[in-house]
Amino acid sequence: MSDAAVTVSDAAVTPVVTPEPVSAPAQAPPPVLVTAPAAAPRGPSTLAWVTAVVAVVGLGFLLRGLVIPIVLAALLAYFLNPLAARIQSLGIRRTVSVTALFAGIGLLVVLLATVVAPRFRAEGVALVSNLPDLARTLEGGIDGLQAEVVKSYPQVHRFLPKEERPPGWLFALIEERMGTASELVAHVGLIAFIVALTPIFSFFFLRDGGAIVAYLIDRIHPIHIETTVAVWCEIDRIIGRYLRGLALDALVIGGLATVGLWLVGAPYPWLLGAFTTLVNPLPYLGTILSLSVAAIVSIANGQPFSRIGWIVAVYVIIRVLDDLVVAAITIGGSVHMHPMLVMVSILVGEQTLGLLGMVAAVPVVTVVKESARLLLEHRRNLARPHVPTSGRSGRIPQYVC
Repeated sequence: MSDAAVTVSDAAVTPVVTPEPVSAPAQAPPPVLVTAPAAAPRGPSTLAWVTAVVAVVGLGFLLRGLVIPIVLAALLAYFLNPLAARIQSLGIRRTVSVTALFAGIGLLVVLLATVVAPRFRAEGVALVSNLPDLARTLEGGIDGLQAEVVKSYPQVHRFLPKEERPPGWLFALIEERMGTASELVAHVGLIAFIVALTPIFSFFFLRDGGAIVAYLIDRIHPIHIETTVAVWCEIDRIIGRYLRGLALDALVIGGLATVGLWLVGAPYPWLLGAFTTLVNPLPYLGTILSLSVAAIVSIANGQPFSRIGWIVAVYVIIRVLDDLVVAAITIGGSVHMHPMLVMVSILVGEQTLGLLGMVAAVPVVTVVKESARLLLEHRRNLARPHVPTSGRSGRIPQYVC
């Protein structure tokens, strides 16, 4: 019995070691397949752009007769785009908005043609019929003034033409500059052709302008889209306001000149007012040309010199109103050009396209200058690090179309 107890006791003291369960070896995670990111779609190559530019230039050369109406139509559509967008914002479709806008413009043109066109026609017929007499009067005045100057300052004689000018030289010079009757008829036909095509092209530009812009943006490389849209919006804001303001300013000044010349009894007030509207975009020279032509026409019609004083007063008042009120409202002060650049632009435009080139030179150079400035400014903004200052986030320019 004792031996059994000892055995039991020894068995109770001996610890029982339980083997730990052997866990299965951990399996390695499945390999992760890393795929290269899809390459961003590339825009047209440089060769494609060069080919497109060459094709456009070649097409423009073949259709050079349509260049002027297409350019005028694009400008007209650009001017009218805010009105079409305002109508479209009322919930009206783009096609209906553009159609309604052109219908209203058509009615306005018909009304103006009914009221204003007879006056222009009457003054134009009177001016053409009196042109030989006006030329003779001016010719006598110029010859008399030249004789007085030579008599008072004999040294000036060497700068004047040596040969004696024949009678009627001024009228011959006018005919040479204006062209013969057949050339004038050809010009009238060209003007009628441009006037007929410009509204048609402008309608389609205005209706499909958004689709054209979207198509061009789709052709741009993706990394350049943001910069292109931002810069275009800023150019559209500044240049659009400048061009529309310039046109509105010219119309207002032309209307004021017409009314003022009519009040003081100057001849051909409607034609002179239209000429003032045409040359008003010329800085510094617009008022001088308008005043000079009005004074010369008044003298050639035999009006007293006191009338010249009233004409000068009219243009001085209009100039002051333009600088202080009209230009400040229509154009504003956001676009400036150096006087030397203005004069060079006018001279180059006159050598290229004559009077129309002089008028268009300054707006074209202004658009190019401001576009280049905005492009460079935007590139500098992108390259400049925007570091927050004084606990505020840096101000990054916002562009809204």
